[in-house]
Amino acid sequence: MGAPSPQLQPVRDRWSGLVLTALFLVTAAVLFLLVYFALPGNQHFYALLLIGILALILCLGSYLAESFSRDPTAQRSLAWGFFGMGFAVLFLTIGLGPTYGVLSTTWMLLGLFLTLVVLIVAVALIAWRGRAVRATENQQVARQAWRQESAPSAFSYAAANSPSVPATAPPPAPAAPTSPPPRSP
Repeated sequence: MGAPSPQLQPVRDRWSGLVLTALFLVTAAVLFLLVYFALPGNQHFYALLLIGILALILCLGSYLAESFSRDPTAQRSLAWGFFGMGFAVLFLTIGLGPTYGVLSTTWMLLGLFLTLVVLIVAVALIAWRGRAVRATENQQVARQAWRQESAPSAFSYAAANSPSVPATAPPPAPAAPTSPPPRSP
């Protein structure tokens, strides 16, 4: 009849991911500036704490957004960036609290301890997720090797793997002496 129709290829556009990433970063920067300037000058310590917490929330949002993309490189980069920024801002803000007369040393140590515990839990969850991803990749390798093998025929598979068929053939039965059949009266 005619030539076979060409196969449809997926559309690949890297620029849309970059544009969305840039828009998300600009939105986050505006949000951080809004929080910082919304609080008066003597409340900037609390504004920085809120910015650190917002960065961790945006980190979680970027991580969850990875599931909506075929190529989650941009979302993963944003998640790691917000993760580092959030904890850096929190550790520096809490650590410098007594220097600016906002926190006592006891509250600083308690705040650093709690932030460290949250960091340890986050790193443990990251390691657990990484291990699960590696296990899935290993399963995919074995699955791909299995798909590359040729399929056995149903008859040879059933005959070779049947539990009722012995692994080796039994020896032939001894031959009975040949004698003429008995006569009937």
